[in-house]
Amino acid sequence: MKRKNCKPKIRNSEIFKSCLSQRLFFLLPLLCIPLIFSSSCSSEEEEQVGFTPAIIPGALAKTGSVDTLVLEGKIVAFLYELSSEDCFNEYRLVDDRTGDISDLTTIVDCRRPHDAEIFSEYVHPAGPGEPYPGRTEMERWSSIKCFEGFKDFVGSDYVLSDLEIGTIPPQREDWEIGLYRTAACYVYAPGSQLSGSMRGSGI
Repeated sequence: MKRKNCKPKIRNSEIFKSCLSQRLFFLLPLLCIPLIFSSSCSSEEEEQVGFTPAIIPGALAKTGSVDTLVLEGKIVAFLYELSSEDCFNEYRLVDDRTGDISDLTTIVDCRRPHDAEIFSEYVHPAGPGEPYPGRTEMERWSSIKCFEGFKDFVGSDYVLSDLEIGTIPPQREDWEIGLYRTAACYVYAPGSQLSGSMRGSGI
């Protein structure tokens, strides 16, 4: 295992507009940001834009024509379908006729090669009726929780591990209707797929 030379980097799900009518995760490339332990406030501009979560942990595993690319697993129609110890793959579909690109996620058997694995979930401690804390604060909180839970799941310290951490924090729209206040944490290996569950792997 390689010792990491820098402080932990945790990938938050960067958020983009998507095609809501199909209720799929139509994903765009993800921005990797450093783990920030200090609290900060998001701007009004950040909070007013309509967002849908994206969960790309690295390079898309499979890219191909919408007519020929074979998808493996169950297509994720809602964010809440991903739960602890679910493994997932990502696909980029290209419509040869229009050139349109659609990215989506499928839940797969962890015994099969996969892009990432959900390893933990945390419910935000805010009480009923409390306002949404802001996207920056929510990402900060979820990053801290996922970092804390990494060793218990993988069996090795993050700084010694070959794996990276990603987070899927609660979104404003779901928070305000009381639907979803849970942050999901996932592990992935940059540039490659995982084989089997990473629970207790020590990787």
